[in-house]
Amino acid sequence: MWAELLALSIAESHVVANYGALPSSQLLTDAFYVPALRNRVGDLTKDRFLERVPIYRQSVITNRLVVLSASFETYLGNFLEAYIQSRPKYFDSALGARTTAGDKLLGDVIKVRGLVERITKFGELASARTNSITPSLPFLRDVYTLRNVLAHRAGTVDQLAADSLVHVKFGVGDRVVLTTDQLLLLATPVIEIARDLDAKI
Repeated sequence: MWAELLALSIAESHVVANYGALPSSQLLTDAFYVPALRNRVGDLTKDRFLERVPIYRQSVITNRLVVLSASFETYLGNFLEAYIQSRPKYFDSALGARTTAGDKLLGDVIKVRGLVERITKFGELASARTNSITPSLPFLRDVYTLRNVLAHRAGTVDQLAADSLVHVKFGVGDRVVLTTDQLLLLATPVIEIARDLDAKI
């Protein structure tokens, strides 16, 4: 994310500094050597680019929330496999396979919808203490809620999402646009959840 934001800032500064030298109708993909972008960004003249820079910045930041949610979901699946393999009750090392109890634990957890709900179910079924991560779970729930809004509602907040969000607030009909501070506010506790879960392996 930071590299993309830096690239946008550098491009913006260059266009502003050389504004008078750049013809109004010239495409920026012709003004700069960027073959990978040619024919992909449309009518991107200097004025259109400067007009859209704030939107580009918002998109870079906001879309990272979807990446954060997807990454945590992948992490949680990997954590469950590692946890199961670390317990003889759930994994037979001689066979190199999960036991019946291990299959059941994995199946019962992953069939639950929602990241917070999966962690809660894991704690219940594996008798694993999750008290240390409980204060951070509302942040993860916000991430998952906003991810669903972005992925399934084209970024438009509905009543259910508006009512359930705790740490970042949007009204019904608002489009989800996050600032860097809001993204970091949500991301930091999510990373802490992963660290605390790792300590259980």
